[in-house]
Amino acid sequence: MVTSVTQPEAQKTGEQINDLRSFLAAYRAAFPDDVIEVDKPIDTNFECSAVGRHFEDLNKFPLLLFNQPITANGNVSKFPLAVNVTGDRRKLAFAINSTFEDVSIDWRKRVSEGKHKPVVIDRGAAPVKENVLVGDQVDLRDLPIMHIHEMDPGPYITAGMLTTFDPKHNIDNCALQRGFIAGPREIRCLLVSRSHNYLNYLAHQELGKPMKIAYWVGHHPAVFMGAHSNLGYPESHYATASAVSGQSLRLVPSETLGDDFLVPADAEFVIEGIMVPGKRALEAPFGEYPRYYGPQRMGEVFDVTAITHRNNAIWDQFLVGMNNNYGGTQEEASIYSVVKRVVPEVTRVHVPVSGSGRFHAYIQIRKTHDGQPREAIMAALSSSYMIKHAIVVDEDIDVFDDRWVMWAVATRSQWDRDVMIVPNCYGSILDPSTGERGLGCKGGIDATMPAPPRRFPKRLNVPDKVLDKITLEEYIGTERLARVPEQRDRKARR
Repeated sequence: MVTSVTQPEAQKTGEQINDLRSFLAAYRAAFPDDVIEVDKPIDTNFECSAVGRHFEDLNKFPLLLFNQPITANGNVSKFPLAVNVTGDRRKLAFAINSTFEDVSIDWRKRVSEGKHKPVVIDRGAAPVKENVLVGDQVDLRDLPIMHIHEMDPGPYITAGMLTTFDPKHNIDNCALQRGFIAGPREIRCLLVSRSHNYLNYLAHQELGKPMKIAYWVGHHPAVFMGAHSNLGYPESHYATASAVSGQSLRLVPSETLGDDFLVPADAEFVIEGIMVPGKRALEAPFGEYPRYYGPQRMGEVFDVTAITHRNNAIWDQFLVGMNNNYGGTQEEASIYSVVKRVVPEVTRVHVPVSGSGRFHAYIQIRKTHDGQPREAIMAALSSSYMIKHAIVVDEDIDVFDDRWVMWAVATRSQWDRDVMIVPNCYGSILDPSTGERGLGCKGGIDATMPAPPRRFPKRLNVPDKVLDKITLEEYIGTERLARVPEQRDRKARR
């Protein structure tokens, strides 16, 4: 339910509006060393990607602000470019006042328990309406949209929330779906067949009507997380954005799509337009989250009718194919809620970067019965078509560290009895091993110890009181400790 108001309650009480700027200010104050500003001119054509890649090779994901990005038109943009706003679990946890370990659990809890609902405000009160460009005034190439990978055909919108409404109920749907900038007012999108935006596209096709559509770019990560939560169809993502952010999402009527097409009032940018069913054009190859280039394919064409943006707007970009921290955390929230219904003893779920933030699920349980791991595996594999492999471990295993999950597999599983294999399942078409049809095999490993009262060898340990007492800083020194090289050669290229 969306409530219409003239002045939102947040303004009446003086409450800080949840937007990208409020997050940047708060995060910078809390973690000043994790925000890096680049004041030199730098090309959005690969150069910004190179900076992000170098940091990823160090396993670091600072929030980057490029203040003089050079656009596809060859000009220094008047808009700064933000990268890694949702770059790691620390930022996601900070956005919803959670912790590194519990962010996915708290994320899903807010989705199910949140009480805030979106509100509609007047155009005059909406920051995103401070600048309005329509028709020939629009040139997408003036925006600092990144050309990320060598074989990408050009700049891609990667952190834009693609929004449509289903024609029967007029309920909004938001999804993180890529958009290739093919011209000054043309975006070619990938609407995968299992997405709800694609269902809306098919519904408009059946009616013989063009589909109204918009990208909104740049918002508080909590809003973004809520809008990107996995929901049923049709369910309002604006409602979950309000629930996860803990504040009513402010919406405003669009400029060119009618008053019933609502967009976030506090976004940095909104790009409006239409999709004519059947109008398609070549899109890709594009370096996607599995860290491979996907093949060239026909994509749906988004004809842009308007861009609205805030004064001094900030463009937001994901480093797709490099940083998979956000995608994995998003999947965890859904998997945990499904597994929890089947195996209440689940304590943690982690979707690691090693599985491209999509394909592996590590499930930690408080095991009381030997049947629980298989129940957890079946629930996890059915919770998301993305998940290929589920590994269940005990409470003493750190699911956020691949080394210890693999140690559990090595020492607590025998594959003639502890492996489940399910062939011919639907998977991601972006997984190069599934082929064009997206069919593949799923499986799971029970890497847990036997349930009590059966016994299993005790794990080695050093007494906790000694570990707490002895610190490297005290015995080696902070400066010398910082110079100890990591095991992997950081100059090695993948």
